[in-house]
Amino acid sequence: MDAFRNRLSRYVTLPPDVWERFDHLDLRSRVFHANEDIIRVGEKPRNMYFVKDGWAIRYRTLDDGRRQIVNFMLPGDVFDLQVVAGVEADHSVTALTRMAVQAVSAEQFIHCLRSNADIASAFWWASVQEESILREQIVRIGRRSAKERIAHLLLELQRRMHAAMGGSEVHLPMPLTRTDMADALGLTPVHVSRTMSALRRAGLIDESRGQITILDRDRLTALSQFDTDYLHMRKLDFVAQPELAERALNGARMENGVVR
Repeated sequence: MDAFRNRLSRYVTLPPDVWERFDHLDLRSRVFHANEDIIRVGEKPRNMYFVKDGWAIRYRTLDDGRRQIVNFMLPGDVFDLQVVAGVEADHSVTALTRMAVQAVSAEQFIHCLRSNADIASAFWWASVQEESILREQIVRIGRRSAKERIAHLLLELQRRMHAAMGGSEVHLPMPLTRTDMADALGLTPVHVSRTMSALRRAGLIDESRGQITILDRDRLTALSQFDTDYLHMRKLDFVAQPELAERALNGARMENGVVR
């Protein structure tokens, strides 16, 4: 919960009693190992997960085995809001590394949303952020070159990790294989390897021992036309509205074709 609190506190200021409500949730600690499924397509998710440590992928797989990674679950992220709708998952989530999470049941999570407008507003904002990331993923794959895609993704992941965990602004843990990056960016593993080599030769990044070092952020930013607007990293003048609890619930249900 600390990583989620760190991340959310960068954008919104919530009253102390809201965090106390989180502390009173029946959160169950759980560890998933690398390559272990957390959510399987076709199953009904029964829990919400707060990521404490580790990485996971949210993805779809075609009938012939081709995979498209649509997002990465990092420390501070929370998933899967589909539990609100009570429908079958239309995607899968699998741990990339050892992943420590805190789980809360769907029933308790829904009760928590209904009980406090600030909490509902906070989760509504978290869902807005992920929607923005998914929109940028469409632009990244649809319009950027291979070099731009990789540079943009590295900058995004570094910013997201820093928001949740603090620490260095130039280092990024890199558990992704070339295949993972290829499946996220619509490239081949060979193309990813060649492009990463080109970025290293240009003095933009360094790569060693499972870590990326951003050597020249300004040039990498200019190359990829990266900005943080879609990550919504500015502090918000955030005023919770009582009706957001129902909006958060009903919006999720309507998106999934569920009316209750």
